[in-house]
Amino acid sequence: MNDFVFVPRYDVRGSAGHGSIIHSEQIVDHLAFRADWVKNTLGVTEKDLVLISVKGDSMEPTIGNEDLILVNIQEHRIEENAIYVLQHDGALLVKRIQRKMDGSVIIKSDNLLYEQEVLDSSKAEALRVLGRVVWFGRKI
Repeated sequence: MNDFVFVPRYDVRGSAGHGSIIHSEQIVDHLAFRADWVKNTLGVTEKDLVLISVKGDSMEPTIGNEDLILVNIQEHRIEENAIYVLQHDGALLVKRIQRKMDGSVIIKSDNLLYEQEVLDSSKAEALRVLGRVVWFGRKI
């Protein structure tokens, strides 16, 4: 068992759509991942990881409805082409984000049916980056 880390899975759904309100932050179970994979492949420590489910289709084809995502909750620095769990106006979102030079932020979906949203610098200040998505899994 020392070869594995146990990551908590929360009863939270990040919306890959228009936003999901956080109703509970209860741990429902833990999933095991190989400790060497977490350290060497993901480059994170186990205490910085949580699992949540995704609701919606705005991040398809990359991440789909009901997929499970592994989030590094210590990664708040925005990098190009990365996917993040965001909190804005009480909603939990799973999106790509891009910070612009003028302080505004572009929130993007991978699904081309969804338009990008732009938050001006004053609204961008209210945006919280809760962590970076580092892995996902899905049922077949």
